[in-house]
Amino acid sequence: MLSLLRKTTLLPTEFYKFFNEYKPEDKLFFAFFRISMGLFFLVHFVSTLTDFNLLFTDQGLIPLEVVGFLGSEKMPSFFFVIKLLGTMNISESSVIMGYIVMYILACISLTAGFMSRLSAGIILILHLLIFQSSSTFMYGIDFFKTIAMFYCLLFPLGSFYSLDSKIFKYNDINPTPFRNLLRMHMSIVYFTSGLDKAFGMNWWNGESIWKALHLPGFQSYILDNSSYDIFVDFPIIPIFIGISTIIIELFYPYFMWKKSTRKVFIWMVVALHTGIIIAMNLYFFGALMILLNLSAFLNLEDSKKPIAATS
Repeated sequence: MLSLLRKTTLLPTEFYKFFNEYKPEDKLFFAFFRISMGLFFLVHFVSTLTDFNLLFTDQGLIPLEVVGFLGSEKMPSFFFVIKLLGTMNISESSVIMGYIVMYILACISLTAGFMSRLSAGIILILHLLIFQSSSTFMYGIDFFKTIAMFYCLLFPLGSFYSLDSKIFKYNDINPTPFRNLLRMHMSIVYFTSGLDKAFGMNWWNGESIWKALHLPGFQSYILDNSSYDIFVDFPIIPIFIGISTIIIELFYPYFMWKKSTRKVFIWMVVALHTGIIIAMNLYFFGALMILLNLSAFLNLEDSKKPIAATS
């Protein structure tokens, strides 16, 4: 891909090397990213099945026709699909059952690396249908799931340790350009998030930490409200947590790309999201961010054997 661009455009040499340079630890990137995303999407989707009708059908908390007004007019929704198939005398319950079965099979297929790009494309479409149909209930994880599955569709994830590689006998592909693209995206996400926090006072004086820990519906199953009484006696603690969060996010691009500090900084970011999981019960959001960081930056393999880049 990049070789073709190099021949047909005036890409700077440094830019081309940055994306096409081989790094030994990248060999397992495709397999780790594919398997972790496939399993994550499967587990997260299965966890919503008990409330599926409440969230995504006309028997739910908010009628789909009302929710449809909140979504984009240019994107089809689950409600649109139900109405369309209804004109073909297909019942709503059949559409819902078909959706659930297709989603689960696509996740299993992606995890196993069978028709990886097709499976990722199906999951992305099914996710966007639900996203359009329930924007009222969506939060950060749903945006990052869209990003993650888009990259699963874009990247040749079936190239290594997959059924696709056994069936189609792919040539070796250099994972580095694809991994560097994910790294750049993650760096932009964290830096802009840190920059936004740095412009306000709430993160510097600990107010945002205090508010986050006392949001209705986000109380920890592990810690009770009395556990935070220490913040009253020692306000330096939420101040420290808030400033540390700003520093980690602002300097994420520098310390994550720097080999000498990458390993330590990865575990700092993991600790940050683990704290969110424990304090706010955001299990799936924290887990997804940890998986994305490990996929992008963790040294997955120490092999020194180079992989030839292909177009």
